[in-house]
This record gives sequence, C-alpha cells and structure tokens, in this order.
Amino acid sequence: MRCFIAINLPDRIKNKIAEITKEFPDRGIKKVKPNNLHLTLKFLGEVSENNANKIKKILDKIDCQKFDVSLKNFGFFPNNNFIKIVWIGIEKGREEIIKLQKRIDLELKELNYKPETNFEPHLTIARVKFLEDKKEFFEKIKKFKFEENFSVSNFCLMQSFLKNTGPIYKKIHEVKLS
Repeated sequence: MRCFIAINLPDRIKNKIAEITKEFPDRGIKKVKPNNLHLTLKFLGEVSENNANKIKKILDKIDCQKFDVSLKNFGFFPNNNFIKIVWIGIEKGREEIIKLQKRIDLELKELNYKPETNFEPHLTIARVKFLEDKKEFFEKIKKFKFEENFSVSNFCLMQSFLKNTGPIYKKIHEVKLS
C-alpha cells in the first residue's frame, strides 16, 4: 500500500482554501481537492501490511506536545519564475512541525527509511503543468489574503489510492499528541 504521514486540516480551512482555488485557472493547474489537503510530514511510498503495523507501533512511541499552527501567505516551488507547486506557508508552528518531522525520521530509521534532507513545511494547494498568463495568475494570487490558525492535536498514517480522477486518501492510524 502507498502511504505517507501527515497532519490533517480542519474542514473550515479546507473549505476556505477550496474557495480560493476556485479562482485559479482550470487549464494547466491541478488543484488539490479539499478532502486531500494536509501537511505532509513524511512520504513513505509502498509499504507492506507487515511494515505498516511496525510503523504504527513506532509512531505510537513518539511523544509530542500539542501545538498551534498559523497558515499564512502563498508561495511557489521551485521559484516564482518556474512554478510547479502553489503552496501556503507555515508561520507559527513551523519549528514544532520540523521537530516532529525529524523525530519521525529518527524513529523510522530502524525500518531503513531515509531521513528528509531539505524538509520545508508547507501546504500544497495546487500543481502547475503550465500557466497561460503568469502575470494574471500572480495578480490573482496577490489579491487573496490568507491567514488561518488551528491546533495540532494528532498526526496520521495515511494510505493513498491512485485513481484516474486523482488520489484518494484514507486515515489508517492516528497518533494523539499530549
């Protein structure tokens, strides 16, 4: 099964992002479906049932305090001149997310998962194949002011099902923060 570890978002934030991405052009941009919006902590790839059970046990050992996150502003990967990903940044809670991600990396080493080298916390909201009018797109993005806060009280092991209509994500394990 194809898996990743993530922090899921409250529905109110997913809905607000969906309203914003409705304004994005349909041609050349694949918007992340509201139900699929999440903060990725670690992509695991293909995982056997046996390894998934080991991962659950490892994740359950991670002790982390609840923390608050503020999502703010838009950005682009790899850069403004060559846009492949449209994202929303993490302001408050950024360091806590990085610490949690490093802890996950450390604990999963025993299963031979390689640690992330350039982990940058962000929320992907769209993937860009092409932009017909980059200037117009930038103008549209500039008019949106996005700032939302939420509390992180858990993180999840997720399963990804790849379909012709796009991926479908299912929570298979949840780890509560203290």
